[in-house]
Amino acid sequence: MNEGESGPGEGVHQEAEAAENARVTQVAGDYEEHHHKYVREWQYLKAVGVDADEITLVESQYVHAEPAVGQEGPVARATRLLKRPTGQHSVVVLTGEAGSGRRTTALRVLRDVGVKRDNIRSLVLDWDRPRTEQIPSTPDHGFILDLSGYSTLPADFYQGLSTYQKDSAAGGAYLVILTTTEAWRPGTRASVPRVEQAQPSAVEVARAHLRYVKPDRLEWLAEGTDLAGLLGPTTQPSDAVRLARIIAEAEPGGEDNAKGEFENWQDHLTGWFTDHEGVEHLRDRALLIATALLEGLPAGVVMAAADKLFNLVEGILPPGGPLAGPDLQVRLDNVGARRVGGDGLSVSKDRHGLHEAVLSHVWSQRPPLREVLLRWASDITAQGGVAGKHREQVAEAITRLATGPGGQVVLGIVKEWTAKDSAAHRRLAVGVLDNTATHPGIGVAVRKYLYDTAKQKSLAEAQAVTVAEVCAGSLGHAFPRVALTRLRILASRADRRGADAVAQAIRTLAQDPGLRDLVISEIVGWAEDDEDQIRQAGATAFLALTSLAGEHPIALSLVGEPGAVDLMVEDSLFVRGWRAAWRHASDNAVDSLAAWLDSSAVPEEQCLDIAEAVLKGTVGAPGVANLLVGEEGVTTSAGIRRRRILLERLLPSPSPEPAGGPVPATPTSGVAGITTG
Repeated sequence: MNEGESGPGEGVHQEAEAAENARVTQVAGDYEEHHHKYVREWQYLKAVGVDADEITLVESQYVHAEPAVGQEGPVARATRLLKRPTGQHSVVVLTGEAGSGRRTTALRVLRDVGVKRDNIRSLVLDWDRPRTEQIPSTPDHGFILDLSGYSTLPADFYQGLSTYQKDSAAGGAYLVILTTTEAWRPGTRASVPRVEQAQPSAVEVARAHLRYVKPDRLEWLAEGTDLAGLLGPTTQPSDAVRLARIIAEAEPGGEDNAKGEFENWQDHLTGWFTDHEGVEHLRDRALLIATALLEGLPAGVVMAAADKLFNLVEGILPPGGPLAGPDLQVRLDNVGARRVGGDGLSVSKDRHGLHEAVLSHVWSQRPPLREVLLRWASDITAQGGVAGKHREQVAEAITRLATGPGGQVVLGIVKEWTAKDSAAHRRLAVGVLDNTATHPGIGVAVRKYLYDTAKQKSLAEAQAVTVAEVCAGSLGHAFPRVALTRLRILASRADRRGADAVAQAIRTLAQDPGLRDLVISEIVGWAEDDEDQIRQAGATAFLALTSLAGEHPIALSLVGEPGAVDLMVEDSLFVRGWRAAWRHASDNAVDSLAAWLDSSAVPEEQCLDIAEAVLKGTVGAPGVANLLVGEEGVTTSAGIRRRRILLERLLPSPSPEPAGGPVPATPTSGVAGITTG
């Protein structure tokens, strides 16, 4: 099931089919179906190794929370539950708020139960809804599954954990699930122990982290110092770690700046905006905001952008143009900026991270200005805009705003940009969506937007292209199944909106060797689906992969790399895909296979093996004769030779002559134009 699709069916389910090793259950009344056991490695969630430094830090500097009298701490309890002699539990749930240190605790638990450092993995949530079927259970491995982004979990996820526990326990695998206390509501559907994360001392967490990364700065966090005072009893461990990192990276003697950066320069910005709140300072405010957005860019670009913002808020520039007003240095002193790299302007050179803090401050303190800021960013990055060459930097800045309070405003304006008939606006929208689609916070809303947009009946070409390009970017490489679902919806459209962009997106994803099997497998699955629209989408997508058009076609990579011949054996994914494409888009499939036969860039043996496997038993089928004859004036000499060899392979071997003498030959239907002698 995907975002936006209907939930479990109701009533009596009387018909069902199970593919491969799937299990189907039929019941009357409300029904929730659980399938388990995939057979291909690519179908599981991607498991990413944990950085060695992070594990070393956990092993040597983990700060245990003080348990209540007579109680176990979270590490001790979770470890004991997983190491029970009966082997009942291979899964444990750690609940608590985001930033409370659950991941660190999970790593410590997995080490304490004996999982080797190199066998600990984080799982990438490449799904539209949680599914236990996609959780790997590799023997002797430990996995961390962070479900913090889900406010609720589906019933079949809880139900599937029972099967998963049996499989993982049998192989000695462990799973630690991270979620919030509010979201974890299994009821009677799952018997999985839950451990509540206890919060350790934030000061001790900061000191432990600093002891590992910069021990000579520990005195900055000595009892009674201003920096230590920033960490109270309710401070999250994640904030304590952030302070330690700021201290480690600060300039010598930069305690005050470290304090300001940790507080997001709140005191500094509050004071500055208070001192510059009059109308006469409006132009200075515009310059500060422009410098923050365009941090490090040339003075001319920044100042022109500042004047654009000044005009948008109905400021009136003084007569005289560039000759009017104070010199640049005076204006820079007013906003606390300085020159960098020759002609660049920066507010963060002396106060690290101030440019981000300025935008966050204005965004949070002046909500009515949010839409103005976004339209301003759109204007200056439009075709011919003063910052048109710096669209990527502006998109990154907007992304930071989108992931904070009021981020939905950003998504709203991005929708407008996408719908506009403006290549510049669309590219800015793609940049913002690409940056936010994988974000742990707003990413869920962005992925939902992409899904809903792809399904719109009145979808414009620009919108379809935007969705396809975002799917080909960081979303497709981080969450390929999620991206392919949206590409499949686009490819299924009868109006072919964004068809070229979809084909290019699929080829882009398949260029990644780590994604190639998954992409081909998903597409072949579409082509063999029961639903006609999805079958057509699969055929179209598969033919996009096999196309030899363009300067560097992905098709040549499919047959040119070591081990690629394994894709070409009969009944392989590759051959199944071509056969499915032949059924649903025969003319295009004929043209595509003909191009392979005619191309000397495709290795001959592999080309012949593919064609033989695809065409076996179909010599008399429509289109096959024309393919084997070739097109006069188009078919190459290599193509003619290959077709003769292919025909010999496809025709049945002649029967031995009977005793009474030879039998007159019967012409083979449809291939009279080819001789094999």
